[in-house]
Amino acid sequence: MSGTDTLLAGAIAAFTVDLLIYPLDTLKTRLQKASPGTAEARGIFWKNPQLYKGLYQGVGSVVIATAPAAGIFFTVYEFLLSHTGSAVVSSSLAEVCSCAIITPAEVIKQNAQVLSARAPHPHGRTIGSVNASLVIGSSSLQALRRIPKMAHLWRGYTVLVGRNLPFTAMQFPVFEALKKWLLDRDSGPLRTGMSAGVSAGAAGCVAAVVTTPVDVVKTKVMLSAGQRGSGSGAGGRERNAKGVKRWPLHQERKSALTVAKDVVREEGWRGLMRGGALRGGWTAVGSGLYLGSYEAAKVWLREGREEAQKSIAI
Repeated sequence: MSGTDTLLAGAIAAFTVDLLIYPLDTLKTRLQKASPGTAEARGIFWKNPQLYKGLYQGVGSVVIATAPAAGIFFTVYEFLLSHTGSAVVSSSLAEVCSCAIITPAEVIKQNAQVLSARAPHPHGRTIGSVNASLVIGSSSLQALRRIPKMAHLWRGYTVLVGRNLPFTAMQFPVFEALKKWLLDRDSGPLRTGMSAGVSAGAAGCVAAVVTTPVDVVKTKVMLSAGQRGSGSGAGGRERNAKGVKRWPLHQERKSALTVAKDVVREEGWRGLMRGGALRGGWTAVGSGLYLGSYEAAKVWLREGREEAQKSIAI
């Protein structure tokens, strides 16, 4: 398979999944952010209809970053797999490369997902419910404006890698084994996509549940990039030595280990599994669609290229 086909197949798979699965990812983020003891924290979403509003907030940042990140992942993965034969090594190194691109989008996305209709404006004005559509329509931009430094866009990179490495290390070997067992050598795009989807969904569901504790920590670390500290002045701002209003500094940055300890202290060990069932469910669907679409796209592109070559030869 050519490098161009790999990039195209990865992009097709990424866009196929993003728009379908994104609302469930938003609910998972809001569930993990909810204060301990609340109905939202227990997953009782129907007690707060507001949680269902703006389920696509932040999707723009992900759409922009997903295609190149997926393309790089599959390019590195396919190259290393063909040379090493190890799905674990190939997927792990590919994930490290991919996370460097996807982290800023994840930070913007997760901060956008928790914006409400009455979210504070970055310039101190409150956006009322009548302008809720403005928040939803430009949620990625609103979230980006709340992050004061470019460096904060990569906050949580190590935690993201720490979540995704064991996830891919568990998922891809099982996925490759199941795919080989289910697929015939000359299967067409539809059969290939369905078999790969079932294989990826089963492997991804288990891997997602197992890595949920790291996902909880990742969510809290990334959300901290957009959390303003409390300060005096209009809209929570304070004046510097020259009398210019500015946002106060963010709260002290905590390490992933400290965040995990805080969760255990406040909620017990169950707090680290918050959103596990929801994450396992949407990952099963998402992984199935993602890798199923990717494998089907590979076959479709390959067959199309072969047909074109035959026509030229004739």
